Amino acid sequence: MSTEHEEDLRLLRDSVSTLLDRAGGVARARRVRDEGKGRDNDVWRELAEAGVLGVATPENAGGLGMGLSAAGVIAEEVGRVIAPEPVVPTLAMAIGLLHRTCPDVPVLAALIAGETTLAVAWQERDLRGVSETIDCRFVGGKLTGSKDWIMGHADGAPLLVIAKMDDGLALVQVAGDAKGVTAKSARQSDGSAQYSISFAATPASVLAEGPLVAAALSEAVADATALTAAELLGLSGAALELTLEYIKTREQFDKPIGSFQVIQHRAVDMKIMQEIAEAAVREALTVMDNAATPLVRLRQASRAKARACTAAQQITRESIQLHGAVGYTDEFDVGLLLNRALVLSAWLGDAAYHRRRWLEIRDTEEAAQ
Repeated sequence: MSTEHEEDLRLLRDSVSTLLDRAGGVARARRVRDEGKGRDNDVWRELAEAGVLGVATPENAGGLGMGLSAAGVIAEEVGRVIAPEPVVPTLAMAIGLLHRTCPDVPVLAALIAGETTLAVAWQERDLRGVSETIDCRFVGGKLTGSKDWIMGHADGAPLLVIAKMDDGLALVQVAGDAKGVTAKSARQSDGSAQYSISFAATPASVLAEGPLVAAALSEAVADATALTAAELLGLSGAALELTLEYIKTREQFDKPIGSFQVIQHRAVDMKIMQEIAEAAVREALTVMDNAATPLVRLRQASRAKARACTAAQQITRESIQLHGAVGYTDEFDVGLLLNRALVLSAWLGDAAYHRRRWLEIRDTEEAAQ
């Protein structure tokens, strides 16, 4: 990575960090959660005006063309303050799908400008959990089927849906209030909503179709996986920082607990785990920016997510324990960080899933050589 690019990333980090801190930091996440809003529209517009949403989109599609490394910096800052806005789902999934399949559609420019939001509905459910196939169908201009585990959606908002046609997959856009749309939301441990949506002969418009859609979906999911890892990295870093400050001031037996050797050892373990995860995630994003094949990108995304999941869950749990009983109260931010870590770790596959996928992809690459 060139010195100039590193400086660009530093300036980007400072800009996003300042914006999110000025908006209220972690305290804002708690307030938005308690108000049940799901997001802050004013902050969303500020992020868009700062170029956040188009940072990884190629310049010929209306973005800044700075790549996943820059998007990872943004995701880290979003994770640090548990920002409730769907930055990663929008930047990686919605915008990622559109700029790869139909870069000239007006909705892409509207997304980058923060004028609208679009959640992507692509996963489906079967008896074993996530279905390996897509059964939601688009025939004669109508959509029929259901989608699950939809992140970043809001009641009545439009959707991007991956559906099956006779000759392959299609990317279609659906109005949130269209006929035949039934949406159900479930509250997750961090207070955010996850949606299940069904369609019954629902009118929809085709944005793209054919093999291009399947390839774009795979690429967008890889991006979202890696950026979720970066968000987890920012989150675990915030938990570590809070805990180190706490053990310096919390006293037992007239001494700060941070002076006890056993506490110091645990703090060092957390710090090492955080630095290893940081190195792994940032390197994976850099490799993905320059990867020659989709398989390499998928393997790097799995590597990043597996490492970040493990670090974030371990660090936030240790943070709760080192805070003692107060760590379990809602007034202390470490509890918010733990709950967010649980949600992000589950989305798009946990550490065990991505370790298995990393091994499977490696075996596939070796067999092809």
